[in-house]
Amino acid sequence: DQPPSSTWEEEDNLIMSVDDDYVNQEVMRSILEPCGFKVIACMNGTECLEYLDGDNPRPRLLLLDLMMPGLSGFDVLQALHKKVSLMELPVVMVSAKKSIKLRGQGL
Repeated sequence: DQPPSSTWEEEDNLIMSVDDDYVNQEVMRSILEPCGFKVIACMNGTECLEYLDGDNPRPRLLLLDLMMPGLSGFDVLQALHKKVSLMELPVVMVSAKKSIKLRGQGL
């Protein structure tokens, strides 16, 4: 049996980083690119959702900042749950905050 085909073209080494902080984006890029990953940087949740709704290669992993102006990471995650499963597009929530309350909200 073959797994169901995805509606997205998938790239094995493509990771999307969603963070409104340019420095954080550059840190992610500096860590991931030397390991052979391509990084798509989205500066806000709306940009992320627009990319994923478009005719673009699907990332293998989404690194999603919790606290962003406009759509928060939680808002983006909620919108994604309506479109794809976490099995199709795993999400890692990232934040500089150490709040236990925020960690629980991401589950």
